[in-house]
Amino acid sequence: MLGMGSQISPEVIFGVIITGAIVLSFLSKLLPRRQPKEKHFKCARCGAVSRHTERTIEAWRNNKNKFFCQSCHVKWLQSRPPQLFRGNAGSGSGCLGIVVLFAVIPLAGYLLTRVYA
Repeated sequence: MLGMGSQISPEVIFGVIITGAIVLSFLSKLLPRRQPKEKHFKCARCGAVSRHTERTIEAWRNNKNKFFCQSCHVKWLQSRPPQLFRGNAGSGSGCLGIVVLFAVIPLAGYLLTRVYA
């Protein structure tokens, strides 16, 4: 147990913060994500009634209000020029990179103070 005059070292504080960030990141992936109330939607292009897919549910989560059936979506993709690089923008990825960044910065600072102090 810690006495009245003892202090927690900065290394312990950084470790607790980093561990907490990693645990929160993993827990957020396990929680259920929002779903639209309706199971079906009317295609904004052809008017067909279609069942929601992961693509349309993700669009709904991004506050889109026009949804397109799979065949209209494929036609739209074919009408666009090919892209050399397609990132996963909006897919929820990238959190681990931020966590690693926040872990590396304090670690680098700690190592620099050990080397030069």
